Amino acid sequence: MTLHSERFNQTYHSRHGAVTESLHVFLNAGWHHQVTGLSSSDTIRVLELGLGTGLNALLTLKAWQGLTQDKQPKLDYVALEPFPLSAKEREGLEMQQVIDGATESDIHLHPDKDQHKVDWAPNARFTRVRCTWQDHRRGKSRAPFDVIYFDAFAPDTQPELWNIDRFREAFEWLTPGGVLVTYCAKGAVRRAMEEAGFKVERRPGPPGKREMLRATRPHWQDMVLRRFNVRVYFFLLDRPLIGNRPDPESQVLLSDEFLSGKNCTKWPGGGLEFGEGPQDCAHREALEELGQDICLGPLIHATGNFVRSSWRGEEQVLCQYYLATLKEPPAFRVSAQPFDYPSPNVESFRWTPLHSVTQEDLSFEVDRDALSTLKSGL
Repeated sequence: MTLHSERFNQTYHSRHGAVTESLHVFLNAGWHHQVTGLSSSDTIRVLELGLGTGLNALLTLKAWQGLTQDKQPKLDYVALEPFPLSAKEREGLEMQQVIDGATESDIHLHPDKDQHKVDWAPNARFTRVRCTWQDHRRGKSRAPFDVIYFDAFAPDTQPELWNIDRFREAFEWLTPGGVLVTYCAKGAVRRAMEEAGFKVERRPGPPGKREMLRATRPHWQDMVLRRFNVRVYFFLLDRPLIGNRPDPESQVLLSDEFLSGKNCTKWPGGGLEFGEGPQDCAHREALEELGQDICLGPLIHATGNFVRSSWRGEEQVLCQYYLATLKEPPAFRVSAQPFDYPSPNVESFRWTPLHSVTQEDLSFEVDRDALSTLKSGL
């Protein structure tokens, strides 16, 4: 049995067989694809968009219970559902035929709460979050998932959930090698997934559908390059240049930042934007990061070899490095220790004697190469 949503004019389940479609699309192409090879020391995290009646969650629990103890990883299942079903709405669904016990009732308890958690077993937890995908992405939860069940209503009904921005967010939420599975196989959806960085497979669909899609987040080194990322940085010195060369007694400014969950040390600067040249970019970045402008000196280093972005594997990075000094005495906060972030900011600056900076002080290979060029001019 199924339900019909008056809000979206859609049924919750396929008329060709609810359990058959869930097993085919979400369990066989998603869950089993990822759980194979795991052991009891591992954890598998599942994110479902659209809990609905809870069918996918219950079938996943049943599949997890069917694993032998040594092949049974810890299970963490998170479901997003902005419109949780009430007990009255669930009458007649006969979900107890899917799995024995009171689990079906448990996952639907407290529909008015923003979040509801249930321990299915000592090593299996279910969490229902009463929010949309868009609201969830603005929250604090950023733990990576191994599988995403993308079970929203069809693109014609909820187009805002099937565009490139949503798939970019899904890409960021997945572990490398993680998969997103969905019943939808529209060309526009597949192209949006590919543009977001996924490797997309067309797979045979369940009854009533010719195809379905499985999208995999490739490992960083296997991602298809799709764009250039031009970066502009500057060596900010506390003493005037000697001609076009740095004063060996200068101090140079290091930027400590918290990026993608890690503390990193780099040179000040950032990404080139449309409508500006590299020198324009350096001045803008100085104003944004330091709160004051700089005197820009000569370009002394540019990346000569192929460099893939450390954060976005689909991007090739091109970097330029300039010498720079301050027009006025420093008005920005200077720290004595690394990663001394002033709350709520996650960036701090510190002066370091130029002669004592080493490659080990820097987090990125491109910055280390630039340091070698800088020191060769002393």
